[in-house]
Amino acid sequence: MLRIFKGLSAPVVIITIGILAIAIFVVLDNVASKPAMNGMHSSAPIYQSVGDEVISNKDKQSLMRHAYATLESHFGRSFDAPKNIPEVEGYDRIYITLLSDNKIRCSQSGSADEDDKARTAKDVAEAVKRCIDDDRFGGKLEEGEVDDTQIVFNILFGRQRVSGTTIAELGSQIELGIHAIEVKKGSNRAYFKESVPISKNYSLSKTLERLCLKAKLEAACYKDPTIEISKFDTLAFTGDRDGNVIDLYRYNTLINAEAIDNDLLNDRIILASSWYRNNTDINGGLEYEYDPSGDKYSSANNHVRQMATSWNVGAVRNLLGDESLTPIIHATIKRYINEIKCDDGYCFVEIDGSAKLAYNAFIIMALLQAQDYPIADQWIRILAKGILAQQQPDGSYNTYFQLDLNSGVDFYPGEAMYALMQLYEATGDVRYLQSVQKAFPYYREYWRGNKNTAFVPWHSQTDLLLYKATKDPEVADFVFEMNDWLIDNHQITDGDRLDYIGGFPFGEPRNSTSSYMEGINDAYSLAKLAGDEEHIRKYGDSIRSGMRFVLLTQYTPENAFYIENQKRAIGGFRAKLTDNAQRIDYTQHAVFAIIKAMENGVFEDNN
Repeated sequence: MLRIFKGLSAPVVIITIGILAIAIFVVLDNVASKPAMNGMHSSAPIYQSVGDEVISNKDKQSLMRHAYATLESHFGRSFDAPKNIPEVEGYDRIYITLLSDNKIRCSQSGSADEDDKARTAKDVAEAVKRCIDDDRFGGKLEEGEVDDTQIVFNILFGRQRVSGTTIAELGSQIELGIHAIEVKKGSNRAYFKESVPISKNYSLSKTLERLCLKAKLEAACYKDPTIEISKFDTLAFTGDRDGNVIDLYRYNTLINAEAIDNDLLNDRIILASSWYRNNTDINGGLEYEYDPSGDKYSSANNHVRQMATSWNVGAVRNLLGDESLTPIIHATIKRYINEIKCDDGYCFVEIDGSAKLAYNAFIIMALLQAQDYPIADQWIRILAKGILAQQQPDGSYNTYFQLDLNSGVDFYPGEAMYALMQLYEATGDVRYLQSVQKAFPYYREYWRGNKNTAFVPWHSQTDLLLYKATKDPEVADFVFEMNDWLIDNHQITDGDRLDYIGGFPFGEPRNSTSSYMEGINDAYSLAKLAGDEEHIRKYGDSIRSGMRFVLLTQYTPENAFYIENQKRAIGGFRAKLTDNAQRIDYTQHAVFAIIKAMENGVFEDNN
């Protein structure tokens, strides 16, 4: 018997179990439409297992087989039903969701009496039957869809009243993707499972507005103090007809850090390469931003990020030997080479009257990965000359060409210095090294007076190459100073939100974690060069935790089961665990972080 107690005064720990080892498939243009249920990638299971003492995997398998048996028998098909169906005591509701062809076809709950000794079995069977007749999502389920149908369980428990009438007040108590929500006024009542804001990409305010409308109340009903708002802890899992289950946490799959190895990381890069190929625009370059929940592209664009991502696509092509990525790289470089202007003996990329230092930097780095581009070396030299021309007597760089504007100081100079150091490594031209050496003291003092997170990754990556060239201990000390501050003040190291651990910043971690992982990986590499055991341990721990978080933000065949257009979504990285938006720089930074972690061998001890 399974017992889930409700009526607790403190929030009940969210229970989801990720216990089955699942192989990460090499996905190119066609991706799996259902989660993989079998396979072993390393000695540890890929997906993290928690809370086994509350509900066992065996019992979940029985519940899953009972649901499939009910579905099959409804259409007169034979199915080996379980003999014993476990009873879950103390839950509030069990929801069954059926998905077919990655589309939600229905979602319903049962209504068995709470005192019924067979309540769970009856609720599951009733929910499945009601679901089959649910015509809200494109008509009733048809027999021809059954073979492709996937079942998801959502169990709600531990109802707790929520107080407040503002988003700030309610948001301090309700967490998207963790809590199911109910609004009630008199006989008007409606529920949203915890999965709704994740699958629909709703903010809390939009979630509450939609829930109010579902209850046939005003959209802003949550602002009414007479409205009863309750939250529920949840347990969710999906599975196949064999009874194998994958447990869901924030409608995602938790990764066991001990299972991460270079093979898994390489698989994730391959997934990202497919995402790049599947999200090109009419000119052969990349679409800037994609909304998986709405299956639509944004009309926005950012030229710095387009150039930077072409650099990453080049690195991925060269790592994998995947020439299918070459057209994307060349199309993007050509787009911006056509915007080059020259003046006073140097050249720069100018777009709509603006010529950012970062433009030169990223086209240089893209061309270093795309030496096959026509006269790449010539373009590199003239753009590098432009960066050198921007350096001032104090060592700083003007961040714009031919404009009296100096914004972007936390980004553009570090990016330009990184390009120069890559050029020094590639050519041995001491002008590039000398420029960075001259700039180093200026930007060290700048950061000490203006500490911020954005500055750290670019200068950490630059300074690793600077240290390799000079063995200057002051360079190493500054890299350690920056990254110690970053980790100590911004990385989540514990807490009851299991998927947030390792992410940056405190509160709600986001995609910027990938950027910090790039820099911390290079700080780790520098610590190894310097023989600093304390920092090797500290940065290694940070990377192992942080990269786990980064991997959680990527759509894979296992966690994209609710995304209709999987071809576009799988392989890309999301803005946050509560925001499905995919932008090219999210994937760019994540993939570079993965590559660096592989090169550093941070996860080799997991084998």
